[in-house]
Amino acid sequence: MGFKDEKELVSYAKEIEGLRISDLGEKVGRMDLIHRKHTKGIVAQLVEKEHFGIPTNSSERPDFQDLGIELKVSPLKLVKSTGWYNAKERNVIKMVDYFDVLENEDWKDSKLIHKLSRVLFVLYVHDKERPATEWQVVSTFLWSPSKEQDDLIQKDYDIIREKIKAGERNREGDNKFLGTCPKHQGGYNKLEPSESKPSAMRDHPVMGRAEKRGFCIKQRSFDQLIADSLGHELLRKGNSVGLPASAYPMLGKQVEYTPSQKKLGDY
Repeated sequence: MGFKDEKELVSYAKEIEGLRISDLGEKVGRMDLIHRKHTKGIVAQLVEKEHFGIPTNSSERPDFQDLGIELKVSPLKLVKSTGWYNAKERNVIKMVDYFDVLENEDWKDSKLIHKLSRVLFVLYVHDKERPATEWQVVSTFLWSPSKEQDDLIQKDYDIIREKIKAGERNREGDNKFLGTCPKHQGGYNKLEPSESKPSAMRDHPVMGRAEKRGFCIKQRSFDQLIADSLGHELLRKGNSVGLPASAYPMLGKQVEYTPSQKKLGDY
């Protein structure tokens, strides 16, 4: 399934702004998903697979290959002490291919370019005090790294690359914008890596085997990215950051769901 250009893709993304997950389930004909006991991953599946028709895979290519655009579905959370909304978690981009990073000095020459050069973000509010059916998609926007962000990514990439060359484990605290984070279900032994479960490890050019880790946009950097993309100043108070509800015009609105006249296959 393809879109002829970015404008058409963004227009299709805008169709789900303001929808609650129950509305989205109805729109794509998958109400069975939203009534499951375990809700982890359901929003991403409804948006990626059911709305956009992207198959579940681990391809190194961008989700919308013809346009060179990756899709990321990301949760926000409400910070009760401030009333602001910020990123619930870091934004994971792709698995770290240790060989690929070591071979390419510039991040734009690595496989990372396919997943980070152009990204369509779909943001929704994850409210643990409400059932998942009431969670709401509040914003969609297209992003590319600015010159400043590009420089930060390269500096962080250099640090990660040097760690790989030295046979050392990169820690998220070593970086400012682009970090790495564990990408497994546990079983990694920090004290004795050789005793880790095979499922928590992958091949490494220097260490032989190393922890499975993923590239990620760090949480606070992701907050700044969202603020910049939406044209708002990121608010700060003590250790808290975020955006006011007014930054998300669709937040809390009762959007009447009307089935689109245009179906996925029409694009």
